[in-house]
Amino acid sequence: MSSFSWENEWRLENLKEESFLTKHIMDKTPKWVNFVRKKVPTSLQRTLESAFGKAFFMVFQKGTGLIEKTYRKDEQKSIYKSSNRKMDREGFTVSGVKRFDRQAKRTIRKNLVISLFEGIALGICGMGIPDIPIFVSVLLKSIYEIAISFGFGYTSEKEKLFILKLIDASLKSGDTLRKKNEEINALIDAMNEEELDEQVISLMVTRQTDEAANALSRELLYGKFIQGKAIIGLVGGINDIVCLKRITDYAVLKYKRRFLIEHGVE
Repeated sequence: MSSFSWENEWRLENLKEESFLTKHIMDKTPKWVNFVRKKVPTSLQRTLESAFGKAFFMVFQKGTGLIEKTYRKDEQKSIYKSSNRKMDREGFTVSGVKRFDRQAKRTIRKNLVISLFEGIALGICGMGIPDIPIFVSVLLKSIYEIAISFGFGYTSEKEKLFILKLIDASLKSGDTLRKKNEEINALIDAMNEEELDEQVISLMVTRQTDEAANALSRELLYGKFIQGKAIIGLVGGINDIVCLKRITDYAVLKYKRRFLIEHGVE
C-alpha cells in the first residue's frame, strides 16, 4: 500500500470537508422562505411539523425493507467487493479509490433525477404533505446506496445513529455545523476504535431521530407548504433537490472518511 497515495487522498478529503463547511458557514434564508413564513399560520406550521416528524419516523424505523426493493442491493454489494479485491491486488492508488467514488456519485445523480421528477410532478399537482414520505424514502435510499458503495451497512443501531447524525449536521450552518461535524468525526473514531454499548446507542438513536426530523422539517417545511399549492408548488419541488444534494454530498464526505480510515496505512 502506498503511504504517499493514502496521505494525499486523506489531505484531499479534509480539504473537501473544509470546503463544505466554509460554503455553508454563512447560509442565508432564501427570500421566498421569509415571504412564505409570514403566510403560514402557527397552527398549520405545527401540523406540517408533526406530519414531517411522523413520516420521517415511520419511514426510517419501518421502511428499510420496502426501500431496499427500489434498488439492486446485491448488485451494488458485488460492485463494491470487486473494487475492493482490485485494491487488495493493486494496493492503495488514486485510481483505485476513484472506483468507489464513481459508484457513490452515480447513485447520487440517479436519485437526484428521481427526486426532481417526483417533487416537480407533485408540486404541479399541488401535493405537498403526501410528498414527505416519498422524499424521506428517496433520501434514505440515497444514503443507503452511498454506504454500500464504500462497504458499510445501514441496519445496525450504530449505523442508524451515524445516518441520523449526518442528516442533522449537513443541514446546519456556521459554528453549529462545525461542532456537529466534529461530533461525527469523533463518532467515526469511536466506531473504529471501540465497542459501543448497544443500549446507549438505541437511546441515542431515539433522540437523534427527532433531531434529524426537526432539521429536515426546518429545511423543507415552507417548501412543502407551497408545494401544496398547484403550479407554484414547483418551487417546493425544486427545494427538495437542493436539500437532497446537500445531504448526499455530505454523506459521501463522511463515508469516504470512514473508508480511508479503514484502509489506512499500517
